[in-house]
Amino acid sequence: GVQTCALPISKVLNFDIYYPPDTERTLIMIKTIKLTVAAAAALTLMSAPVTAKEYYAGKTLTVQVPSGSGGTYHVYCQLVQRNIGKYIPGKPRVLIQNMPGAGGAKSATWMANVAPKTGEYIAMVAPGVITTPLVRKMRYDARKFGWLGAPAARMAGIFMWHTSGIKTLEDFRNKKSTIASSGFASSGSIYPRLVAHTLGINKMKIILGYKGGGAMNLAVEKQEAAGRNNFLSGVLAKRPTWLPKKLVYPIIMYGPKTFNEHTKNTPHLGDILAKEQPGSMNEKMYTVLSTNLKVGQAFYLPPGANKNVMKIMGTAFDKMIADPQFKKNVLARGVEFDPVSVATINKYIKAGFKAATPDVVAALKPMLVKKKK
Repeated sequence: GVQTCALPISKVLNFDIYYPPDTERTLIMIKTIKLTVAAAAALTLMSAPVTAKEYYAGKTLTVQVPSGSGGTYHVYCQLVQRNIGKYIPGKPRVLIQNMPGAGGAKSATWMANVAPKTGEYIAMVAPGVITTPLVRKMRYDARKFGWLGAPAARMAGIFMWHTSGIKTLEDFRNKKSTIASSGFASSGSIYPRLVAHTLGINKMKIILGYKGGGAMNLAVEKQEAAGRNNFLSGVLAKRPTWLPKKLVYPIIMYGPKTFNEHTKNTPHLGDILAKEQPGSMNEKMYTVLSTNLKVGQAFYLPPGANKNVMKIMGTAFDKMIADPQFKKNVLARGVEFDPVSVATINKYIKAGFKAATPDVVAALKPMLVKKKK
């Protein structure tokens, strides 16, 4: 008998039909019927109940990095790629994919509009990307992502090369400087511009176009740029000699506070604004943009992901984070382990968007939206 299907046949099957000239009733399919990946998964989920093990058995999961290789974004994604598979029933093959571009917005846009909703892709969000849609029209909304959690939320700052002549915030105010960054909308550009705007620094120039943290580190070492924005753990993990040997100087920090011997006397932007400009527009702008850093190195499924997949992947991510061995693996790579739960991520994003009142957005826009030439 004929089997019914919950999906329209045009959405499930992909074939051509040939009508021979000698008959009107005989149909010959000249191409093998092919189920698309998404349709096949949809049929699986809508048919007789399957276990999580059966669903992911034989599948491939890809972890997408919102930047090039060589930096700590790649490190965190690699840690998840190498570990999460053991916590997913069915033990799928897990790959890693780099998708740099637009400071992480390219990856977020792809995940929101192209990635299948059936659990084959997860991605890490790039700090800065979450609040970009507040001031620019983007094809994604971070409030709709299927958040899984974050292994860490990290303090970041501006670090200047020792030959730049800039060792303090006062030097940064008074001397010309260049900052290496990937794109205009990346955190490597946003936070230095925020520092310059809120503290009245006008001698800083940002050099765009570097493909990831590794390329930016090389640019600083070669003195193509005098410094860069980076996470503290990014410096310690990827260039462990920089701070101990005073090859770079931390100028100002921002985001979640982390104690470290090398930055204990470095001013924090949040503290400066709270003390010197309480309740000001500058402090409100910092509150909105710091949402990105509070959320941290968070991973997510595409918006609209199947609920069963969300449950499977959410459980697997939680188990991975809770495993003491995963923590050891993270710390062994020289990066921070300071997990952020899904509930906390959603709370931070909700609060950040609530703080983005029309007047704050209007103040942020000139700083965050690139002027047309």
